[in-house]
Amino acid sequence: MGYNTGHFMPGSNTSAWLEYSRVNAVRFFARFEDWCPDEAFDPGAGISAIDDFDAAKEELRRSPEDNRFLDWELLHEVFEHHVYSNTNFYRLNYQLAELRRLGITPIIEAAQLRWNSPWSGLWQQWQKHYALTYHLPPTYDVERFNFINEPDHPSAAKDIVDQRVYVRGLQIASDAVRCAIADVNQRYGKHLRALVHAPVITHVSSSRGNDHMDADPDADARDDEYGWGEISLRNLRTDYHGVPVDYDIFNVFDTHHYNKTAGVYAYEFAMMRQRMREYTPTGTELPIVYSEFNRRNTSAFETSGDDLNTPMIYCDLARIWGEAVTAQAEGMITFKFQNTMRANGIPYGTGCYYVEHGGVYDIHGATKAAEVNRLFAKGFAGEQRGLLRATTGDGRTVPVSRDQRTRCHHLWLPHPSGSPAGDVSLDLSGLDLSGGQVVVEEVGPTYSGGITTIAPLPADGRITLAQPADAVWLVTVADPGESRSYEASADSSVIQGGPPSIGAQQSLAVALDPSGSSAVSYLAFDLGGGPAARRAVLEVHGSSTDGGPLTVMVYAMTDTSWAGRELTWESAPYLDSGAVRPASVGDRLHPAGQLTATGATGPARLDVTDALRHGPGRSLGFLLIRERKRAEDTADDGPRLELAGRADPGSAARPRLHLYS
Repeated sequence: MGYNTGHFMPGSNTSAWLEYSRVNAVRFFARFEDWCPDEAFDPGAGISAIDDFDAAKEELRRSPEDNRFLDWELLHEVFEHHVYSNTNFYRLNYQLAELRRLGITPIIEAAQLRWNSPWSGLWQQWQKHYALTYHLPPTYDVERFNFINEPDHPSAAKDIVDQRVYVRGLQIASDAVRCAIADVNQRYGKHLRALVHAPVITHVSSSRGNDHMDADPDADARDDEYGWGEISLRNLRTDYHGVPVDYDIFNVFDTHHYNKTAGVYAYEFAMMRQRMREYTPTGTELPIVYSEFNRRNTSAFETSGDDLNTPMIYCDLARIWGEAVTAQAEGMITFKFQNTMRANGIPYGTGCYYVEHGGVYDIHGATKAAEVNRLFAKGFAGEQRGLLRATTGDGRTVPVSRDQRTRCHHLWLPHPSGSPAGDVSLDLSGLDLSGGQVVVEEVGPTYSGGITTIAPLPADGRITLAQPADAVWLVTVADPGESRSYEASADSSVIQGGPPSIGAQQSLAVALDPSGSSAVSYLAFDLGGGPAARRAVLEVHGSSTDGGPLTVMVYAMTDTSWAGRELTWESAPYLDSGAVRPASVGDRLHPAGQLTATGATGPARLDVTDALRHGPGRSLGFLLIRERKRAEDTADDGPRLELAGRADPGSAARPRLHLYS
């Protein structure tokens, strides 16, 4: 589960927000025009036939790192220092090093439209695929590679003039990837797989039928006889010599889709698997990945009047995730991570996280759709999850995962957009969860991923919950275990233009006030000893001052040395006081989630389990801040979140951290 990434520059907070998103894969474009300049490769003089091609390939492979074909000195300079310049700004080695550190699988979209070429040109393309692939696995363990992005798109027709050119290109590129991975394994003692994704087409079905899986006699004559999916599958075991082989030349069936609802995806999964059984030489069902998808594409967002905060959009995306996990997709890669700037000067409407369009391209917050994706990843991403089923009282089938590591079951419950609020009855008696705790996290008009319900699961395993309209739920049922709670050991509320803050606070404030009285609050918890916690929940009590819901961002802190010191707006730690933004995100601060309080005084809770890995062991801190995600984010300017501090006379209202082991 992942994103197509955008900017990824050294010194930015991109890694911190990727980690927050909980994805386990990313896809990014690596054009050969950037990473494999022509001057670093043999131009192919004398390569005029397939035998010449084979002889040169054999010579290069005998000494991959020291041969007359590849200028590794130039390539290593480019890989380390060049900044990719086509919409998404990143350095290759830096991005891959960060992904490896985070445990995120990269999918590389590396290609150049030069396949309608003589053997000399094909030899250069083989070298480029080989060299980039050979560079990546020794240090970064990269295994997954797309071949060409959307060859069925009309814009590719100037090079992919017919399917013969496409198939030959797939065969040659696949061979280069397989050879490079094999040579890395042999030289470096690794055991990596070569996983080629194809055909990476724009779609496999539409209202007109199964185009482009099957033949599509329309204005584009290239697929009049065979669909792009079909021609790829029929050549699954044919190499570039035109000879049958005993291995698959690509390993994952990869496609894209936009502007469709969940029911279309359910249809497509079944259809693609049926076609694979029919079209492949072995009757094989390949794993399926949608390496680009979203509820709308870029142009549709620009004209629709909605965005990734619109209930219809994020509810439909949530239902697509449900169909994908039910169909056991190999992967789903959302386009895209950040709302980077398009060539027309309009940010990508498909971008789930708000990025600053300058500097090092820092991220400043998440959309509702991003929070839906994060909750789904929390419950279902990863191969270690067991997939189960449950049904609701109204007959809906609900995907359920079992995470043995955290001893939790997760249920995915998106409310159909446009449907009224209503009760959801769950019968979980068959899962043997007696004594468990039910936790509901919600993305909806009011909440952005915070906890709305914590309740014990009745002994009979049956529970009824009231789900608001346009609400997406991740319901977690945690196994019974020990719990312990800690009152905040220190707190501080710092107000712009206000007096210094020192000692225990009776009340805390959070606000973004353009008039000059913004406020942020800090919390610290002394955790002492005790067994390792598998879950953590931050709980505060209070309300917003204007009677409506107010959502603020919570960052986990690795440094609580501020505790007990006098703090002013100018001396507050990790605060850009002029912009009212956090500083050192990804270094000393880490995104923990969005906390929502309503107009009625009461508890506001947030799952902060991920923050535990950033704490030094005995203490953990939090910064609560209302930051502007983008220039247009002004709707909540002015209202204040007022919370009870650790000096509040009612002990039950004081900030607490609940740990569950």
